[in-house]
Amino acid sequence: MDESTFISTPKVLPVQSEPPDKRILPVHPNIPQPPALLLGIGAVKSGKTTLINNMLLRPREEGFFGQEYFDNVNIISNTILNDPTARFLRKAFDVQDYYTDGMITKLIDTQKSYGEKKDMPFIALLLDDILGSNMKRNNEVSFLATRYRHHNIGLMGVFTQNFKSVDTILRNNATDVIIFKQTNNKQLIQIAEEFHPSFGDIKTFLQIYHKAVEGKYNFLYIKVQEGKALKNFEEVIYEDGKMLGGEVDIPDELEDSI
Repeated sequence: MDESTFISTPKVLPVQSEPPDKRILPVHPNIPQPPALLLGIGAVKSGKTTLINNMLLRPREEGFFGQEYFDNVNIISNTILNDPTARFLRKAFDVQDYYTDGMITKLIDTQKSYGEKKDMPFIALLLDDILGSNMKRNNEVSFLATRYRHHNIGLMGVFTQNFKSVDTILRNNATDVIIFKQTNNKQLIQIAEEFHPSFGDIKTFLQIYHKAVEGKYNFLYIKVQEGKALKNFEEVIYEDGKMLGGEVDIPDELEDSI
């Protein structure tokens, strides 16, 4: 068979998209757009639980998801029973205060029991402070990070104090990243080394970070696929390859460690 036998040259065509899920309602462009994998990095009392409260309980007209957005919300946190700011979450959603890999298996099996994705409940899964040094690298959280969309998980959130505990699979699949104020400069540099390529060099990333976290409980929010950074969910501070509002200084000790 020679080249003249074929009626055209091979051209790769896009696969026809699935029809949009009508349950995925529009949300404010400054928050994660479902389906999303959100990675949050912050120490105790950095504002993680306050953020989750706002995202899931504040109404949609105020720019958040609202309590009725997802058919079900599952929260797994080793510290949630000791956190008074989590009392509203405990009342509103399905909450567990410990983690085993079997929980993820059970959740996936429950979703699969409905059949096709279009028939599965549209859910959220929030995992807080469960990534430990004793967790296997091939744990089910990391596996789910590559397949959460297939199980109609509209929002998968993984929050951790220790960036080193986040394996490569989770980092590579995160669509959105929230970085709370860091008390450990070594960890901050590790975070900068991971995420700076979307924003130029490490120094530029650290400037963006310091601009975002000025003031108590503020955080840097990164829309990974857009190369966009915000202070909280309110102010865009980096977009289209440039910092908005002028540059800021970074501490000398960070400058010296770059």
